[in-house]
Amino acid sequence: MLKRYLYLWTLLVTVACEPFELTRKNFPVCAKPSAKIGYTAGTLDVTFFLDNPQGDIGAAGWDPGDGKGVTRVGSRVTYIYDKAGTYTVTLTMANSCDDKVTVSQQITVRN
Repeated sequence: MLKRYLYLWTLLVTVACEPFELTRKNFPVCAKPSAKIGYTAGTLDVTFFLDNPQGDIGAAGWDPGDGKGVTRVGSRVTYIYDKAGTYTVTLTMANSCDDKVTVSQQITVRN
């Protein structure tokens, strides 16, 4: 009887337990991106750059705020405005973990 019980118990344990994998998984560890909007202005041409960048910045997208819908991508970009004025520039940063941070700043462009 004891042998029969042990056999059934061994069979149950063997069938009930699925194999599992102990392989180490590597998940990305990302620091949230952050930076200020830096810029240098000529007449109507403005160069934007990441000022004091921190964290993991995989991509940086720039909206110059003139309503044309033309964006630029990169850590340092140049844009030429059609006319002088005050514009709200928007910087969107993303990392490989898909964390996104958006920063905006008003700038004044002169002739």
